[in-house]
Amino acid sequence: MNLFRSEEHARGWDQYRPESDEGFISLPELVGFFGTPSRQHMLDADYLSRWYPERAAERREYLARIGKASPFWLGTPSPSA
Repeated sequence: MNLFRSEEHARGWDQYRPESDEGFISLPELVGFFGTPSRQHMLDADYLSRWYPERAAERREYLARIGKASPFWLGTPSPSA
C-alpha cells in the first residue's frame, strides 16, 4: 500500500497504473470506513461476541454506500481473474 497526498500526486508517480484508480479513497471516506458502530466498540468487554460478527456486514454496506462495492474493495476475486 502506498499513501499519497492527493490523487494527482499518485497519478504522477512513475509506477502509476490507470487500473489502480479504483483503489483511491478520500480521507473523509476512510474516516467513515473506520467509524462504523462496531469499530467504536472495539474495547468493549463483549466486542467479540456482540460487535465483531456485525463488522463485515457494516463494512460492505458502507463501501456500497460510497460506491466501492467491487471485488477490489470487498476482497473477493474478480470474475476476470
